[in-house]
Amino acid sequence: MSLLSELRRRNVIRMAGLYVVGAWLVVQVAETVLPAFDVPGWVLRAVIILLAIGFLPALVLSWVFELTPDGLKRESALDPARRHDHVTARKLDVAVILLLLAVGGLTLWSHQRGPAPASDSPPQTAEGSASDTGPDAATASPASPTAQAASIAVLPFVNMSPDPEQEYFSDGISEEILNALVKVRGLQVASRTSAFGFKGQEALGVPTIAERLGVRHVLEGSVRRAGNTLRITAQLIDAQTDRHLWSETFDRPLTAENVFAIQEEISTAIVAALKASLALGDVGQLALTQPTDNLSAYDLYLQARSLMLGRRALDRAEQLLAKSLELDPAFAKAWELRAAITSLLTEYGFSELDPEMLDKQVVEYAGRALDLEPQSSLALAAMARVRGQVGRSLRGRVDFASVLSDLEAAIEIDPHNINAMNWLALTWALLGERERALSMFDRCHAVDPRFAPCAENRFDSMWVLGRNEEAYAAMLESLSRGVNVEGYANLHLLAEFEQRAAFLLLMNHPLWLPGWNRGNEMYEAFRHPQRDHAALREDLIRFLGDREQTYYMPTLLVPLGDYAAPPPSWLLWGEVYADYRRSPQFHALAAQSGMLDYWRAHRFPPQCRAASPDGFECGE
Repeated sequence: MSLLSELRRRNVIRMAGLYVVGAWLVVQVAETVLPAFDVPGWVLRAVIILLAIGFLPALVLSWVFELTPDGLKRESALDPARRHDHVTARKLDVAVILLLLAVGGLTLWSHQRGPAPASDSPPQTAEGSASDTGPDAATASPASPTAQAASIAVLPFVNMSPDPEQEYFSDGISEEILNALVKVRGLQVASRTSAFGFKGQEALGVPTIAERLGVRHVLEGSVRRAGNTLRITAQLIDAQTDRHLWSETFDRPLTAENVFAIQEEISTAIVAALKASLALGDVGQLALTQPTDNLSAYDLYLQARSLMLGRRALDRAEQLLAKSLELDPAFAKAWELRAAITSLLTEYGFSELDPEMLDKQVVEYAGRALDLEPQSSLALAAMARVRGQVGRSLRGRVDFASVLSDLEAAIEIDPHNINAMNWLALTWALLGERERALSMFDRCHAVDPRFAPCAENRFDSMWVLGRNEEAYAAMLESLSRGVNVEGYANLHLLAEFEQRAAFLLLMNHPLWLPGWNRGNEMYEAFRHPQRDHAALREDLIRFLGDREQTYYMPTLLVPLGDYAAPPPSWLLWGEVYADYRRSPQFHALAAQSGMLDYWRAHRFPPQCRAASPDGFECGE
């Protein structure tokens, strides 16, 4: 009798199949159940290793012993006339079939349920699955097979700390990992705001989220910070197959060194898991710099960064950074963020300090950051932005060529610096380079479709170019996806497309004209800008009186014929503002700000030309 025949007779081959299927089922159950009990990741690895080690002994036992009605008997001791190997074979066949059915049921259940949550992830709820408020809400569908293979989204890690206010910390962990992965050549990484737009939408399932973000892979996880301990769980999922490629749980003492070490370990492990299959090539050493060794300073920085990204409570964010820098004066990232936030305080209504004082603070903070880190993209951009503000507000004459150069340099240092892109595009818009401005807003929008400043300035730039239907569609898309700065919409588009209710609702917003009783007349004025609106203008000026005017007031006053303050740069070159561009006030703005100097040294915008040695004129 051949060896193969003997293996079959002794049911060794059936036992091998039974063992493999059973072991696979055990692993799948363990992978699903163990995280729910906060079991460390090494336990699952140990189970897999033990099952692999047990494979050979199981085959040896099936060769030596036979299952009989009286229990296990040595095969050599059995009477050949009373063998039960055919009965054992049928029992093993039934066992294999039952295990395969169990495997199929578990696979189907796992696919419908979505990927197993991380060990610290909260349970999914019916409320989340019924939600229609997340980004691009639509019917759930599997991850797009056309998504670039080398692509990933880093979802916001779930805050599992006892204190729900610690969410900024878990967000910060996710952001630092994302920032590290962005630097990997050949890897497409979804933007921070796009990925974070799915916060609280875990019940959609990873395949659906990946499909909407246009990526193949997703990193998700959780953070638990309690006392002096830190637990971070992360898992990498191939959304197209809904398969876990890597997962790990990190339990460490809570120190700044450990926080950054874990972020680096996770980033390195992800690249290693993707590298072979995605042909990323040699990405070199993926090393994260440790910006501070003071955990309290880093904690305050994360809180401030969270407020900055949402353009919320910027005065509070500035105070947090001041405390952070008291703890670590050499914290370059805190200095650069403080510079950027200070440059926004007046625009967003968070400071009543003298603008010149704030300008000096921005230059000081950005200078400190650049002294510590000469390649600080955000500090360079903030310093350039504040110089541009000096010109726009007529507080001094500006070299706009250097402003443009520094903003372009900031983007070259960090091609994902959306703030620098937005500020560069706004500078082009001020100078009348409408196509250049829109091109940069498009680039910013492509890098981060959910960054509200670029999204809003982008549809305004379309309106400036007369592409009104395209602008209106882009505005509706931004509003429907929640991508907007509070209280802003393009009033001209609302009036042109006869959105009276939306127009009037905006008029009652605190940033516009709450309490004014001539909203309908204002709507009609924006519907028919060519008419004489002198009486409405004077009434509005009386209504405003001596009260402090918000940043949006020139948007109402200039179209009515009051040119005391210039309109925002992103609207300046629209058709409605043609009369303003022919006014002495605009000519004074161009001459005193440095705009005219720039035009003479480089070129006039397409809609303007030099009219005399000291003057110019602009058409429609």
